Amino acid sequence: MPFAVEISGFLAAFTVLIGVWGMLVPSRIIAFAARFGTTRGLWFAAGIRVVLGLALWFAAPASRAPLLLQVLGAIALVAGVMLPFIGLERFKALIGWWTKLSPTAIRFSCVFSVAFGAAILWALVPSAT
Repeated sequence: MPFAVEISGFLAAFTVLIGVWGMLVPSRIIAFAARFGTTRGLWFAAGIRVVLGLALWFAAPASRAPLLLQVLGAIALVAGVMLPFIGLERFKALIGWWTKLSPTAIRFSCVFSVAFGAAILWALVPSAT
């Protein structure tokens, strides 16, 4: 499904950019993340995970690492479906915990965003052979 590949690529590139932004300016990414501590933010975060999960799942057959994308897609999909069940207060507590980390810890956590997005982008780009 070419559309799934495009959606996956867009979300992966966005994830890389957010991660780089957090590594360069942790105070800005903290302020950005704090805005999600609302009911609307919870549903938005869940929706993005569901869309990413489905897009990765359907893009997997056309990728150079189908198993990787299926596993990441399944994890994202389950996370998106389960996120509303943790409730708004726990969601706010999780955001609050993360935003109180030191700038170094924020930068370190953003490395995972970059790696996650880069792995997806690598898998989506056709191999040269």
